[in-house]
Amino acid sequence: MQKSSKSTKLQRSNENDSFEISIYRGKLTNEGLVNNAMKLKKAFPQLGAGFIDVFNDRIKANGYTDERLNDALAHVIDNCIYPTPTIAQFISYDRKMTLYNHSDMLKLNDTLNGKAFESHKAVLIGENTFPVWAHVNDIEKYKLRPWKNAD
Repeated sequence: MQKSSKSTKLQRSNENDSFEISIYRGKLTNEGLVNNAMKLKKAFPQLGAGFIDVFNDRIKANGYTDERLNDALAHVIDNCIYPTPTIAQFISYDRKMTLYNHSDMLKLNDTLNGKAFESHKAVLIGENTFPVWAHVNDIEKYKLRPWKNAD
């Protein structure tokens, strides 16, 4: 139904010398969208059909996956302060992991006293023609593919 999530787009983090990438991969299905819209309506019965229509459009436009939508809905249900949520509360939800290019890894290696290449390994992300490094815990947790010419 929906294009794959924008999860393979590397985005430079403003805070440090790294990239961030969404952990979510996969697709948004009609079933996932309908089930979550029904759950949203149950959690917030005062929301009108117009809100749900715009909500569905924005979820699609922002490349959500079923898993990210499930997590975003759970997060907003658990944390909504006002009587009704805003669409922005859902759209802004994401979980990201940090990745490093080779130059950034050299800087991180200095910071970690020569241990960065022990705790981080080269991985293949999307169709990139260059390796990026991820923490070994993220590699295992998110089942990242190793770079064919690792380290």
